[in-house]
Amino acid sequence: MPYKERLRKHGCPSQRKADYRVKNWPDYNQALKNRGSLTLWICQDIGDKWYARKSSSSQKGRPYYYSDYAITIMLALRTMLKQKLRQIQGFVTSLFALMGLNLDVPDYTRLSRRGTVALLTCQLDKMNEPGHLVIDSTGIKVYGESEWLESKHGKHYKRKLWRKLHIGINEEGLIVSRMMTDHLADDRSCLQDHLRQADPTKVTELIADSGYDGQETYDQLESANIKPIIPPARGSPSTADEAISPRQETVNYIDKKGKYAWQSKNKYGRRAKVENTMYRYKEIIGGKLNARLWNNQDAELHLGCFILNTFTNLGMPKSAKM
Repeated sequence: MPYKERLRKHGCPSQRKADYRVKNWPDYNQALKNRGSLTLWICQDIGDKWYARKSSSSQKGRPYYYSDYAITIMLALRTMLKQKLRQIQGFVTSLFALMGLNLDVPDYTRLSRRGTVALLTCQLDKMNEPGHLVIDSTGIKVYGESEWLESKHGKHYKRKLWRKLHIGINEEGLIVSRMMTDHLADDRSCLQDHLRQADPTKVTELIADSGYDGQETYDQLESANIKPIIPPARGSPSTADEAISPRQETVNYIDKKGKYAWQSKNKYGRRAKVENTMYRYKEIIGGKLNARLWNNQDAELHLGCFILNTFTNLGMPKSAKM
């Protein structure tokens, strides 16, 4: 961020950091309350959607008894309430009893077996208008405490590692692209998936940190007619050649006028939105996965992004500089 560059270069900011005030506090305060409403997930006609409809075409295997809608609701409640599947089964059973609904409740084992349903039923928002895309990744802990065991006993435990959640957000702060990889994956390998999910025809600028820097990244963005706003990796040499690439132009500009000038010119501070989104995800959804299977973990992260988008659409604070 620009103010961090000033702090690193001069030891202290040249001026006091600006104060901001929320302009729409009443609306935002109500939106925070609405996040806890069960009506976000449970509608009045829940009885009509709870059971799976019989398919007219013959399919192999036993037909589903519960609909994808029912499974998704219970998995969403598990994510928001941060409970295990057994507790969610008991919660929904008691909720239906209080509501006077005579509906069967899926068993926790059935919820586990159909844990990938969210990939089909929960669609992330799309970029409806041209704008910038901000991408980054963060680590999500897998079920278990192997890192502590490795440091204590010096052994290698393969089963419990980290997953990387890669997300891309638009100007409104909505997650429009996301994917899960293992902890060894290079961030640059997810660039094409980000563009595909967000719709490359709507992306005008791509903002990312230096972890995405590379000539291959610039070539991909140039072929899609997208302007890259990516700081070069530390130690990138400048050159005096006239026929240079867009990446080399960025390196030369920073070498001549400084990184802060480049950040101000390209409004690089917009990247703070994705940092805030990752912070919100870990505060609201959590920084640890409950599922143990890869596909279920992927669906759990997808559902978490969908819930975060739902909360964002309810209302976000609008700040103004004082």
